[in-house]
Amino acid sequence: MRGFIAGFAVLVVAGSLTAQADKPYDSKEGRYSVAFPGKPTTDSKKAGELTLNTAAVEAKGVGYIVIHSDLPADTVKASKAEDILENGEKGLVMNFKAKVTKSQPTTFGKEKYPARNVTAEVKVDATTLKLRLLIVLANNRVYQVLAVGSEDVVGGPMTEKFFESFEIRK
Repeated sequence: MRGFIAGFAVLVVAGSLTAQADKPYDSKEGRYSVAFPGKPTTDSKKAGELTLNTAAVEAKGVGYIVIHSDLPADTVKASKAEDILENGEKGLVMNFKAKVTKSQPTTFGKEKYPARNVTAEVKVDATTLKLRLLIVLANNRVYQVLAVGSEDVVGGPMTEKFFESFEIRK
C-alpha cells in the first residue's frame, strides 16, 4: 500500500516533518491546513518541471494524502481551469488504470476556487481500492487531497472529517 501511495503522489500531478495527531497539520509552505488522522510525513520530489510536495498518513488501512505543486504561470494563463482539473483526473485514470465512478466539477472555499471531486476504483494486485480525490486550482497552485483504501473506510467518518478539515490559506 505504501508503495502505491508514493507512486500515486508522483504520477497524478505529473500527467520528515511531523505534526501532532490531535492538532491540524499546518503547511506554511503549502499555505493549507488539514486534520490528518495521525502524524504525517512530508516529502518533496521533482516530476518534470514540477515539484510535488506531499504530506501523508496511513491509518487503519487508508492512505490520507495532500499534494501541492505550483504550475508555471504561463501554463495557467494559457489554459482553462477546467482543463487543468480534467488533466489531473486523466492522469489518475492513465497512470493507475483507475475506473472513475464519479467526477463532479465544483468550487472550493469562500474564494470559490475551481475544483473537482472524483471517486474511482483502483486495482492493486487482486484487491479493489476506493479512491476519493479533491483537486483544487488556487491561482497557479494545484492541491490534491485524497484518500485511498477499502470502500467502507474511505466512505466513513474519519475520511469525511479529513476532507472537511482541508483549508487553503492566503
